[in-house]
Amino acid sequence: MSDEQKNVNADAAQDVQNVLAELKGDGEAPANGAEKKEEQAPTEDAEEARIVAAAAKLGEKSEKAEDQKDNKTQEGESRDNNNNRNNNNRGRNERFQRRNNAKFDPSSQQITDDPVEIRKQVEFYFSDSNLPMDKFLLGKVGGSSNHSVPLELLHSFKRMRRFQPFSAIVEALKSSETLELTEKETAVRRKTPLPESVTDSHDPSVVKVFEDKAMDRSVYAKGFGEEGPTTQLEIESFFAPYGPTNAIRLRRAHDKTFKGSVFVEFETEDKQKAFLALDPKPQWKGQDLLIKSKKEYCEEKVRDIEAGRIKPSNGRGRGRGGGFRGRGRGRGGDNKRDWRERRAEDQKKGFEERKEVQKDSRGVPVIQSTSTESGQKRGREDESAANGDHPAKKVDAKE
Repeated sequence: MSDEQKNVNADAAQDVQNVLAELKGDGEAPANGAEKKEEQAPTEDAEEARIVAAAAKLGEKSEKAEDQKDNKTQEGESRDNNNNRNNNNRGRNERFQRRNNAKFDPSSQQITDDPVEIRKQVEFYFSDSNLPMDKFLLGKVGGSSNHSVPLELLHSFKRMRRFQPFSAIVEALKSSETLELTEKETAVRRKTPLPESVTDSHDPSVVKVFEDKAMDRSVYAKGFGEEGPTTQLEIESFFAPYGPTNAIRLRRAHDKTFKGSVFVEFETEDKQKAFLALDPKPQWKGQDLLIKSKKEYCEEKVRDIEAGRIKPSNGRGRGRGGGFRGRGRGRGGDNKRDWRERRAEDQKKGFEERKEVQKDSRGVPVIQSTSTESGQKRGREDESAANGDHPAKKVDAKE
């Protein structure tokens, strides 16, 4: 019942009380009017009953009207929900299919209490190579606020569950060079916080800063075939002899299908150069790989886009306006004009309006990487959360 209707009912009830008070006052007339009182009593009782009945009827009418209003509202909401379910059914199915296209399954890894493996995994989570791109964990850390993260939460990550017993994690982190235990050894945080420019929100521009810093020590490699449950682990082992590496990212299409290529960030630029200089080049299961520096790969992509050989991607793919998780046509979708038409128009104009390709201070082209899975594996698998997000999937991930 609405507040307005309740006020109406309260007024009616007050009217009843006022009438009763008046009747009571009449009953206190002088004794010589006793006879008259007795004569009026039946009439007054009837009037009181009438007023009470009228007030009750008003209340019932108000409640009925309110119920009808609620029913109409619920019916409208039900219709809206049904329409939304019908309209969004395809979208949910597509998201479900995208999740299924990532086939990595870490359950095949053996249980261990190896302190080196434990430190390596946890330090990766908090590293510059992962944390700025990891929407879930970045929110827990609070960006540059450097909040502590409970060890129990970390232990719930799929790639952490093989580390047993729980006390082994605590002992392993006591000797970490980049992390420190807090809150009576029940939580962990970075010894050196992220830069002040990093907040608790996933920001593609911030991500790009960290990606650019890693450009000169990163390579692109293609030819790994289709993905299986252990492909990530196998690729990790493949690059291990040439490392150490900071991160290995499987590149994925919009539907999360593995493209067969990876970005590998080595610990140092010297390690990257040594890998590129290998002769003969390492093979993947007897098959040759296409290997080049990430910078060379990006420069080739820029030239292909300028020549019209490939269509540029829309932003970072997963973000707002990226054409991936938009709200329908007209919101972040592709330009309706065919890219060949736009190229022909540019050629007629002599490319007068074409802007020079942006490069950073080191001459690295400023472009977006192919979109793929972000680092917040827990948000999707354990919390049904997101992601927007990082353009490549890390092999050393939290699944």
